[in-house]
Amino acid sequence: MYAWEAIQKTLDYIEEHYGDEISVDVLAAKAHLSKYYYQRLFHRLVRKNVNEYLKLRRLAKSAEKLRDRSCTILDVALECGFAGHSSLTKAFRETYGITPDEYRKSDLTLDAFVKPDLMLNHTLIEEGAPLAVEQMVLEIRKEHLKQDVIFTGKSRTASVKELGEPKINMLTELWKQLPEDHNREYVDILTPGSDPEYFDYFVGTKKRKQDHDSEERTMPEGRYIVCSYEAENFEILVSEALYKASRYLYDVWLPKRGMIPEPILMQKYFRPEQDDCCIELWAKIKE
Repeated sequence: MYAWEAIQKTLDYIEEHYGDEISVDVLAAKAHLSKYYYQRLFHRLVRKNVNEYLKLRRLAKSAEKLRDRSCTILDVALECGFAGHSSLTKAFRETYGITPDEYRKSDLTLDAFVKPDLMLNHTLIEEGAPLAVEQMVLEIRKEHLKQDVIFTGKSRTASVKELGEPKINMLTELWKQLPEDHNREYVDILTPGSDPEYFDYFVGTKKRKQDHDSEERTMPEGRYIVCSYEAENFEILVSEALYKASRYLYDVWLPKRGMIPEPILMQKYFRPEQDDCCIELWAKIKE
């Protein structure tokens, strides 16, 4: 068994038993590692220590269950492994900046810390060969865009440090400002800001002659590597699969292929919010 497989086994265990009391000793034993090496390896592969990861996954489960108003906050806390109402509230506020009660009464979207699929860090797929991983299927191909494509929409600035971290997602508000037309091509485009700590996040649709008074962004002509992926539903697609696919493309596939992407990322959404929706990540390759 590879080391990452041992850690993945414990991640799967946590997902099945997040409501129970879980100790590092039990997890280390399941990985057949000493407590010391288990914690070192866990932090190296997951980028969180064990207790922090446990808290974040329990908070993710709590956020899902809080939308069901038939459950009390105490019920949610106990079901998700917290000692009680106050301990859940404290952890929730520290992580998201709001209380469970405030979240329950709002229409805010939370970005949870996603359970990693460590296999993706050690698998290099061939072009055109679909890879099935937990709750998603992804495939990579090459594309050559022969001319620039213009999109119109809305944008705002976001922090680089927040990428992949649990938080209130303030970017979803931009999507609500776009026209609802499932026949149009929806995109979001991420480009570096003037301050390296921030990036420009743009959402829009392909420009039409009648579009006015909107911001514009350009998808430049050139060579692209496209990572397309599907999931069981739209919620999984945008909350988990998007993060996993982008990490795989940029942290694993492109570096191992010796390809250097330009500092612009485009994501195309097809049939958004439908059960058969899919997303394509377009990474422009330096010539």
